[in-house]
Amino acid sequence: MPQRLSRFSQQVSTVKRPELGAQPPQLSIILLDWSVRERFFALDWLNNRQDVPRDTYETIWVEAYQRVSPDVLDQADQYLICGQKGAYHKHAAWNAAVLQARGALVTLCDSDAVFHPGFVRSILDSFKVHDERGPVSQVLMHHEWRTLSEYPGLLRDLRELDGFQWLPLWPNVGACMTVSRRDYIRFGGLDEHPAYRGYICGPYDLAWRMVNAGIPEVWHDPEVALWHFAHPDPHDTRRSGFSLRTWLEIRRPHIRGHALEAVEAFSTGRTQPLHENPDIWLLRMQSRRIGTDFEAQYASMTGPEGFGLAARLRLWLSLAISPLFSLWPSLQPLYLKVRPMLRRLGLTASKD
Repeated sequence: MPQRLSRFSQQVSTVKRPELGAQPPQLSIILLDWSVRERFFALDWLNNRQDVPRDTYETIWVEAYQRVSPDVLDQADQYLICGQKGAYHKHAAWNAAVLQARGALVTLCDSDAVFHPGFVRSILDSFKVHDERGPVSQVLMHHEWRTLSEYPGLLRDLRELDGFQWLPLWPNVGACMTVSRRDYIRFGGLDEHPAYRGYICGPYDLAWRMVNAGIPEVWHDPEVALWHFAHPDPHDTRRSGFSLRTWLEIRRPHIRGHALEAVEAFSTGRTQPLHENPDIWLLRMQSRRIGTDFEAQYASMTGPEGFGLAARLRLWLSLAISPLFSLWPSLQPLYLKVRPMLRRLGLTASKD
């Protein structure tokens, strides 16, 4: 059954879901596509080459549009399609996947990367998942090595990566991040504001807002970084030097590749999104611990939009006429003196 899970216009459908009664994993790895992935080798590196038991983690493939790939259907644990129209909105798709995630931790990462065999284990160790208090609160950012070479088609071992020329490592805040699902919900998830359509978006939106709340940002060990190969050049930017299609994907204002709204949120200390996913808002509100019945009267007076115009007008009107009630005792003698005159003019309701 399709579900409407977003303030953004998308209809989320589940193509593949876990078996009923399956044991929840510790980690949910979310792999995003918007009908652009040419190869699906990332699933092989995650499914078959990690050094922890496979039931420790799950893979969730989320497609922003409608494409269903048989390769993904065979290999992913969960498969969602979002049915978006026009320019894709990665944040809305990621939010849809996190709402379906079963792990205590969620990883947002590139769906066309090579993963170190110790990738999952190092995440679990970093968050201390075996601690009785649950995963620690942190923003774990993952490094990603990049090369101008395209994926060779078959890699049997990580040692073969030494044959490629890798660019200097830089903090790619838009690529890959792990947080606890609890914190993801607590800080409103990824912002579904229209400014984040196209690829000027990424986990950094949520990461910076969490940092504003005092959550530490930790950069993962480069030894377990992801490796990302270059894409074929569908926009033909190497030949033309300018791609209209690429420009349309970044046509909103940005600062060195990061959305203006995200930089503004970081610089002003904001912790919540501009446009929160309504299902995430509901989960966040349900997790509150309200101290008294008195406070509970106020806790659900509005929805996520706050007080509407009509409610505000009623309150302002009540405020405007309140002085008349307090002045009435002093005005009553004057009224009694002029009442006979008002009666003769027919301006009173009765003759009493």
